[in-house]
Amino acid sequence: MRKHSSSESAGGEVVVGVGDCRIARYPVPSLSTFALGSCIAVVVYDWKTRTGGLLHAMLPDSSIDRSPGGSNPFVYMDTGVPELFQRLAAVGCSKHSLRCCVVGGAAMMADSSLFEIGKRNYLALRKAFWRHGILTDQEDVGGFESRSVRLDLETGRIVLRKGAGSERVLMPAGLSLPGRDLSHASVAR
Repeated sequence: MRKHSSSESAGGEVVVGVGDCRIARYPVPSLSTFALGSCIAVVVYDWKTRTGGLLHAMLPDSSIDRSPGGSNPFVYMDTGVPELFQRLAAVGCSKHSLRCCVVGGAAMMADSSLFEIGKRNYLALRKAFWRHGILTDQEDVGGFESRSVRLDLETGRIVLRKGAGSERVLMPAGLSLPGRDLSHASVAR
């Protein structure tokens, strides 16, 4: 995975920055985000419409935001998660055809016991998911390394890279999910 300075590369890849959320549909090739330390990325894919959403949230709770009317909802887990799923619904995605992966939440400071932002982000995420009835298919959270993640919008394949390591598939392409038989479903073309 390469790092891009803008939100869209020459190849059409959409790069999601910190405190941001993007929705895209194939033929846009992919959604990506980089350098997830204590931040958490929520990666969602609707296999029927080949539409994806990626939220890169930085903090657990918007109650610390004292700006009038709140600022950017995507900075926070408690406001970013519901907004991500509202935006997916607004473009025709069904909650029943979504695959959802979570990446990030690392402890990036030497003595992270004081703030534990990664852990607090993950707990706020789980609370938001519980409130909205959202289940995850795969997670790669915690630890001490930053992560980067990319969603292929044609296939739904999600690729993860930890630190300077090599890429690995977090969620394979296709419709088979652990505990779910989606082989009878068809992908909208």
